[in-house]
Amino acid sequence: GREEVSVTSLDRIYWPAEKLTKFDLLCFYLKVADYIMPFLKDRPAILQRYPRGIAAPMFFQQDLESAPSFIKTARLVNQEGRTLDYAVYSTVGSLLHFVNLGTIEQHQWHSTIKHLDKPDWIAIDLDPKSAPWQNVLDVALVVKEVADEIGLRAFPKTSGSSGIHIYVPLKPANVYDRVAEFSRLFAGEIAHRAPKIATVERTIAKRKSTQVYVDWMQNARGKSLASVFTARAKPKATVSMPLTWKQIEQGVKIPDFTIRNVPELLTKKGDPWATFFEERQTLKL
Repeated sequence: GREEVSVTSLDRIYWPAEKLTKFDLLCFYLKVADYIMPFLKDRPAILQRYPRGIAAPMFFQQDLESAPSFIKTARLVNQEGRTLDYAVYSTVGSLLHFVNLGTIEQHQWHSTIKHLDKPDWIAIDLDPKSAPWQNVLDVALVVKEVADEIGLRAFPKTSGSSGIHIYVPLKPANVYDRVAEFSRLFAGEIAHRAPKIATVERTIAKRKSTQVYVDWMQNARGKSLASVFTARAKPKATVSMPLTWKQIEQGVKIPDFTIRNVPELLTKKGDPWATFFEERQTLKL
C-alpha cells in the first residue's frame, strides 16, 4: 500500500546563499507532512515549479499531462475557460512527487474536490509593500478585533514572504461569490477602522507608504495563497508559519521560521493551528 516516489538531482542547489538543496527541501516536507497534509489533501494544486532553484526562472503548471499512477487529477475549467487536468494533493507521496518536480511552494485551492465551488476557509493577505512591519502586525490585530466582534475565530500565519495571512475556517456551505463578497465587506471594515495603516486600494500608487493592503481578492474560485507550513522560494528558505495571536503581539518576524528550524519548533512548541478544522464556522450572510 505504500507509494514509491522517484526523486532526482538531490544535490541540486535550490537556495544558493544558504547552500540548501532539493534533498533538504524533500526532508523538510517529510518532517512536516503530518502538519501540512490536512491543508492540502483532496485539493487541486497550482504548481509553481522552480526546477533550477530560486535563482532561476519559475513557471506555472496547471495542466498535469503525465504523472505516476498514484497521482490523482481533477478535470476542471479554469478562469480563462480552458479545461485542464489539475494535480490533486492526496498523500505524502503526491506531495513529494510535486516537490521533486521543483514545486518549492505549495499552493492549493480554497476548496476540496468534494465541494469544489464551496471554499472551507477565508484567506486575507496583509501585504505591506513599503509599509513598516509593525503596521502589518497592528493591522493583523485589527483583523482579530473585527473577527471577534462578529463571532469568528481567525488564525494568523506568516506568509513566509513579506506579510501576514489570516484564515477563517468555514463549513463548505457557501459558493465562492458569496464568500468573496463577505471578504470584501470584512476587509473594508478593517480599512475603515485603521485608515492610516490599512487600505483596500489595489493601485499601489494610490496607497500611502504607511498603509498595508488588506487583500481579500484571493477568495475566488481557482485562486490560492501559499499554504500554511509551506517553504517559500525566498532568501533564507523561509516558511509560512502558523502563529498564535500572542506571537503577533510580541512582534514575530518572517525570518524567524525557515526549513532548518520549523520541524524542531513544531516538535517543541506544538501547532498553533492544530484545531483549525475543528473550528469550521458558518458565515451569517
